[in-house]
Amino acid sequence: MNKLNKYDAYSTIPSFLGLKQDDEFGNDPRMALEVQNMETVDGALQPAAACTIMTPQLTSPIETLARLYRRWTSATEKELLVAASGGKLYAMTPSASDWTELLMPQDVTAWSSNVWSWVTYEVNPEGSTSPVDVLLMSNAKDGMIMINGNTLDVTQVETPKKFGIIERYAERIWGGAIDDDPDMLMYSAPFDPTDWEAQTEIPEDGAGEISQPSWDGDSFTSLKAFGAQLIAFKKTRVWRILGTDPGEYAFKEQFGGGAPYPGTIAVDTERILMATKHGVDVYDGLSVQPFYHDTCKDVFAEINASYADQCVACMWNDKYYLAMPMGNSTINNAVLIYDTHEGSWLLRRDVCAEAFLPTTDKLYFTSSTTPGRLWQWQEDSWKTGTATLAATKWVTPWNDLGRKDIVKGGFEVYFQMEVKTAAVALKISIQTEKKIKTKTFTLSPLTSTQISNNQGYKQKRLHFGGSGRRFRLIIETAAGQPVWRLVGGMLIVSETDPD
Repeated sequence: MNKLNKYDAYSTIPSFLGLKQDDEFGNDPRMALEVQNMETVDGALQPAAACTIMTPQLTSPIETLARLYRRWTSATEKELLVAASGGKLYAMTPSASDWTELLMPQDVTAWSSNVWSWVTYEVNPEGSTSPVDVLLMSNAKDGMIMINGNTLDVTQVETPKKFGIIERYAERIWGGAIDDDPDMLMYSAPFDPTDWEAQTEIPEDGAGEISQPSWDGDSFTSLKAFGAQLIAFKKTRVWRILGTDPGEYAFKEQFGGGAPYPGTIAVDTERILMATKHGVDVYDGLSVQPFYHDTCKDVFAEINASYADQCVACMWNDKYYLAMPMGNSTINNAVLIYDTHEGSWLLRRDVCAEAFLPTTDKLYFTSSTTPGRLWQWQEDSWKTGTATLAATKWVTPWNDLGRKDIVKGGFEVYFQMEVKTAAVALKISIQTEKKIKTKTFTLSPLTSTQISNNQGYKQKRLHFGGSGRRFRLIIETAAGQPVWRLVGGMLIVSETDPD
């Protein structure tokens, strides 16, 4: 074989983006076949940020986390968090050091369920000229309750049925997931969540009901206000409700299937995302369709199907967060994150989320591994200064440089690494179809002298032996490493030897 010029072939990774598992020989070098506990910020690759555990603690797991924004209180008291745990309800402001147990209504000693559906609203108490912000909560065992945002009093709301789900739409409260009437949806009178009486003379001023049977044993499991319409989900079907008054309601079944895991339904402006056993689906106002199923196909293949009904999700800061049980886990032990701006997916295996609560500037979650504790989600480890303590991994697609007839070898890998507070050991591997070669590079923070002299981190070069017709790059760190990042992408140069 005649050897070509040395270093006559190269592969560039201009930046880092996210998962793409539908093409083993990826055309986009920014993507990865496997990602574990990594994040990409402005094209840089770095470990995921460490989430923060908050001080307050309850003795039982928090199964529902709700939020009430109280408009007419002091600035530090406006946001109220409400937790359902151990048959009781608790409240606190985010800055508080402990939870406050909410008193039960008369004749109630404990709530039968800790899983509540909730919405915020306002009421005008009799004799008062000022509205009061309230939190409405409901489940199919205990029925509907109201928490007064001013006094924190808990009162029961008399409804015709006990609703497993509630939603606010067109100034009415809608209820569904009724144990003894699974095809029924009911709605309150307008502007009054406590009025569930029908009005025969003026129907639009009263409450009412709609029945939509599917004759297959399915039931309504979720309701989502979606612009000027209400979307009603079953596990195998979706209906769209248009109109603001009973005489105008138009109930139409949509195409494409339903939402088997109702806890994963989240509204993203002009679409609704939800998880299925094959991937994420999207409802666009007309139909339910697969949403980049192949992009994360290996992730969804690893979900524990026996416990997939525990999956939960939310939208926060234009990202879709999906917690799910993977492998043999019986609890949600991983979070898949879809960035709607970047169009990228990342996977964290270091977070166990049982319930999410997105707010304006924070994302809270509870975890089965720390019962009774509240966590705050964190992102951008370079900014926060704390990285996950779990191991990290990034695996690029296979690359043959477009020439299957050429043997590649003698690899030179160029990159620039930065560290924050302490030395980091970065493990880089070049894998071919024959074998894998690994080197560990340890980098320490800049000294005060280097910083004062405006010296930065220099580009690093690692040489790898071995050869093959195809290769891929693997970037890893062991558990317990501090903050680091790779900036400016990477360059892989190799010698070539044609047939």
